[in-house]
Amino acid sequence: MMQLNLSVCPDKKSDLPIRVIQFGEGNFLRGFIDWMVYKLNSKGLFNGRILALQCTPRGRVVPKLKAQDGLYTTLLHGIDGGKSVEENEVVNSIAKAMNPYEEWQDILEYAKLESLQFVFSNTTEAGITYVKEDLKEGIAPSSYPGKLTVFLYERFKHAKCTCKCGYGMVVMPCELLDDNGKKLKNIVLQLAKDWNLGDEFISYLNEDCRFLNTLVDRVVSGYPVNEAQNYEEKLGYVDELMTCGELFHFMAIEGDNDVNDLLPFAKAGLNVVVAPDITPYRLRKVRILNGAHTANVPAAFLAGLSTVDEMMSDPVTGAFVHSVVYDEIIPAVNLDKTMLTEFADDVMNRFKDPSMHHQLASILMNSSSKLNARVIPSILDARAKGVLPKKLCFAVAAYIALYHDAEGVPVKVKRADGKTGEFIDDAYAVEVLKKAWSVYQKNEASALFTVKTVLSDTKLWGINLSADVDLTATIAKYTHAIITDGVVTTMRALLELN
Repeated sequence: MMQLNLSVCPDKKSDLPIRVIQFGEGNFLRGFIDWMVYKLNSKGLFNGRILALQCTPRGRVVPKLKAQDGLYTTLLHGIDGGKSVEENEVVNSIAKAMNPYEEWQDILEYAKLESLQFVFSNTTEAGITYVKEDLKEGIAPSSYPGKLTVFLYERFKHAKCTCKCGYGMVVMPCELLDDNGKKLKNIVLQLAKDWNLGDEFISYLNEDCRFLNTLVDRVVSGYPVNEAQNYEEKLGYVDELMTCGELFHFMAIEGDNDVNDLLPFAKAGLNVVVAPDITPYRLRKVRILNGAHTANVPAAFLAGLSTVDEMMSDPVTGAFVHSVVYDEIIPAVNLDKTMLTEFADDVMNRFKDPSMHHQLASILMNSSSKLNARVIPSILDARAKGVLPKKLCFAVAAYIALYHDAEGVPVKVKRADGKTGEFIDDAYAVEVLKKAWSVYQKNEASALFTVKTVLSDTKLWGINLSADVDLTATIAKYTHAIITDGVVTTMRALLELN
């Protein structure tokens, strides 16, 4: 069986110019941005391709992209009308893949391309970090902002020497950080000052370049290790870069209407919005998608389940997820309810998709900080409206119950199926939770003391949550019930199931 390349798919040959430089070549960018550029090109709305750069010194994707002539297959799954759907496509939006640690000088030559206009990136959240480093001739800076700064400086110098205008770039980082464009710009400006690149270059960054905040949403699981052979037989070729993901995709770009003209994603039928403020889209994602995970996974994990789709198919935990989202989170969040409900409908279908195999243990990682960012705000919003959200209180109780008799690092947990599960959390949080459980005497009074100890820790929550007496008492009641009656029995009672 032949390896995927242009000889296998000659119809994928393209002479479209490079219009995008992309910092990162991993699963997410290939399954999201590169796929969207391919969709634009297929409708004649963009007519440009991508120069993809390796993120780290030890990356393994660039050689594979070169061997496959930049081609790879996206394998997208979803639930539509209650049925599983799969879409497979060979994507040809990557024109060239290069390694900055070996080909930096050659990469800088691409800064002179007139057709180049856009920068995308996904270098993990840690990638948009200021790193104080020396500028060395002919050697790529270690950080992503450093590489971007040098690349933009090379473009600026070329434009200045040739007296050409229109060499500004539109920079859209896809790292999952609030105000990611603004943060990246500030770091680039700082590096320009560190390296004495001059006031004219700083003016170029401020006046000719645009750094746009974005929000991206699609689960891209990457290469299907366990199913690769089946896919190869189905596709008829070997593809070392097969990229699995979900059909659902969403991108919000903070900018003016002209961004829709520059990148007509919506016109191509893609789920992309451009708005002057993308805060509402970020809020709905954090509260509904992330919040539903964080609120429901501790209980499902304690119940002995392993994946999100198992959680959704279980009659008790699945009903509980639905009720938490529609009955408590949506009413609490101060946004348009139609917008929230439509997004929640998509989220429920995404959670039910068995092809993603999203592990509960991975979602439990750093539970304490996730709970504080994703669930506690919905509880506080509900309390501000005079509502005591019982199922969200149960969610906090299930989080606390995770640490009952917990041992070691990673944290080992006894589950309802008699098996031991484990997850990783912040060391300080583990210490606080374990200490709080040390006073529990298998009665509601001691459960209240345990819960008070946890909720009063301002380092964990930023405020003293135990000051809300009714909230604390309710969480304590459910915490004790989980330990004495079991997590599923307590959930059934809250759902009023017989």
